[in-house]
Amino acid sequence: MLLIAEIEDLSREIFGNIDSTSKIVFYIVALCSAIIFVRGIQQRCRLWSIGRDTGETINWTASLQRFFGRVLSQKTVRYGKRANKAGLFHALMFFGFVVLFIGTCLVAMEEYGNLFFGENQTNLFHKGTYYAIYEIVLDTFGLAFTFGCGWFLIRMVRKGGGDNVSYRSADWFLVASLLIISLSGFGIEGFRIIREEPSSPWVSFVGNSFACLFKRIGLNAATIDTSHFVLWWGHALLVFVVIAAVPYSRLMHVIAGVINLCLVREKPGKLKPVTIDELEETGKTGVEFITDFSRRQLMTLDACVACGRCTEVCPAFEAGKPLSPKDVVQEIRGHLNLVGPGYLRIAENQDLQPSESQSPKLHGDTISAETLWSCTTCYACHDVCPLDVSPVNIILDMRRFLIGEGELSGPPATALQKVQRSANPWGMPSIQRFEWSEGLDVPTVESNPDFEILYWVGCSASYDKRVQKVAQSVVKILKLANVNFATLGPGEKCTGDFARRMGDEFLFQELAQANIENLSRHRVRKIVTHCPHCLNSLSQDYPQFDGNFEVVHHSQFINTLVETGKLKIPSNIKSSGKLTYHDPCYLARVNGTTKEPRQLIQLATGASSISEMPRNQNHSSCCGAGGGRMWFDDTPDSRTGRSRVQEAIATSADTVAVACPFCLTMISDGVNALGDQARVMDIAELLAEALNDDRREFTED
Repeated sequence: MLLIAEIEDLSREIFGNIDSTSKIVFYIVALCSAIIFVRGIQQRCRLWSIGRDTGETINWTASLQRFFGRVLSQKTVRYGKRANKAGLFHALMFFGFVVLFIGTCLVAMEEYGNLFFGENQTNLFHKGTYYAIYEIVLDTFGLAFTFGCGWFLIRMVRKGGGDNVSYRSADWFLVASLLIISLSGFGIEGFRIIREEPSSPWVSFVGNSFACLFKRIGLNAATIDTSHFVLWWGHALLVFVVIAAVPYSRLMHVIAGVINLCLVREKPGKLKPVTIDELEETGKTGVEFITDFSRRQLMTLDACVACGRCTEVCPAFEAGKPLSPKDVVQEIRGHLNLVGPGYLRIAENQDLQPSESQSPKLHGDTISAETLWSCTTCYACHDVCPLDVSPVNIILDMRRFLIGEGELSGPPATALQKVQRSANPWGMPSIQRFEWSEGLDVPTVESNPDFEILYWVGCSASYDKRVQKVAQSVVKILKLANVNFATLGPGEKCTGDFARRMGDEFLFQELAQANIENLSRHRVRKIVTHCPHCLNSLSQDYPQFDGNFEVVHHSQFINTLVETGKLKIPSNIKSSGKLTYHDPCYLARVNGTTKEPRQLIQLATGASSISEMPRNQNHSSCCGAGGGRMWFDDTPDSRTGRSRVQEAIATSADTVAVACPFCLTMISDGVNALGDQARVMDIAELLAEALNDDRREFTED
């Protein structure tokens, strides 16, 4: 009962030991800080406004749901892709800050409520049981905030920019300031407890600990008021400095990142098309100047906190290529800060025109062509970013400009020319596209017009002798399951995925329109393909041009055949030895298919389990062929996917299973270059091998 009575009497003076003059100065400084903050936000928004207006509208209901589901939950930071200690301590900082901010607002409501209820009405609700709960909660979350700040400061001291994280002097100041603000807040509370001697100081358990410390070190009553006053002012001024610094520092991610997380996220692998009207209006494709980026893309530059997660998972960076996704974003942000104000002055003075010789240039001076061409478009950077920044889409928009200006040469340029001339990057005639099917009696849309399933073969399986065995295996499986299927035969063309990812948007659109017309003419409804890149183009790119088809990967379709009993798997399959599986980027990360390939592998090989590589499923590492890198003249020991091959070999697997023709080629070359004996097989080959019980027919040449 005594404890309850003590709690009921609990209260505190909000501006205790602070005289009227100090309060006036406090509000003046607070106003100045707010003005600097607002002006800074206005300046950043104006810089974003120099980008293209894409006409995007905001779904406020969906944005509110994302705010609670992605921002307040801290899901993308704590559990995001590649969750780590930094994510945990960032969450402590975030939740601590949110609760402390709410607590400060409640104190403000109490203080300003007196203006409406009279000066004698002190402590409208800041008392009793509510106050006890308030103090316990704020001390708890204040402690969490302190731990978060302390951990980041220790990491900065220990690593000094290591692990792909770069620090500027301002970052040291900000993190140290946040830690000092937190500790000084507890110190102020300790001094208050000594001054006021509340009946239940334990409710402020951290502040009370500071009070005990102050007493132990011998602070006497004569120095308490002065110490409290000085520390209070130091705490307040540092808070106002940090608030004013938000728009001009990395803390801007608190605002830009929240906005970006609340907007609709672009799905990995999905690109926005360029129209002929845009080409006629601007005379170019892609991004040449900073103003060619969209407004949202410019905003995401401020959302980036340079945490380095994207660079940590970038296969090109790992292979020593001149590409760091983090640096690309940060360097373009620096370019925006440098040239953006000039574009704003141009916008305000209609007589001026943008200077094409503006120095430094975005291309060349800021971002080199070699950096742009190093990207495999694996979307690992996009996937791992807790704030939804997409370096890969920035890179692809800049590639489009290079292609439009004819800035690509060598084997990849030749491959694009072959696609334009022969509708495949091998440059082979279409009449040879169906030669892989000799002796298999493969139906075509002409010979079987009443087909239910269209098997999309793709260029690799049509012209690459090694990959042709994958198509042959798929056909044998479909026939064993009595699937009513057909192929386009010689009428099939490249989907254009390679062209679009290289930046040749209009070549892609030309191929897409031709394929859509062909598919529509034959009334295609459902498509099965063994190529994840074809899968992505047909399912994500083609709907942008009214090509709407149901598209599934061969692993998904065959797995369904097994589950529905249409395809019988022998129960006495001989073990294929130790096996590992490489997840293709465009199957696992981009299109979310990871379960079905593993189920088929275990059925086909009799394996009870798969020896997983450390990076697997949607955290898989790229083989190095995506984004047109397949056609660059890299030696096996300099290819981007070399580390992935080493990772596969390190499992000591007898077989490396894949589910993509590009992965089959790149990993096979890598295994051979390292002199390993592991065989590299598509999952369709493994299954056909088991069904036919003739391993020799499907082994590599």
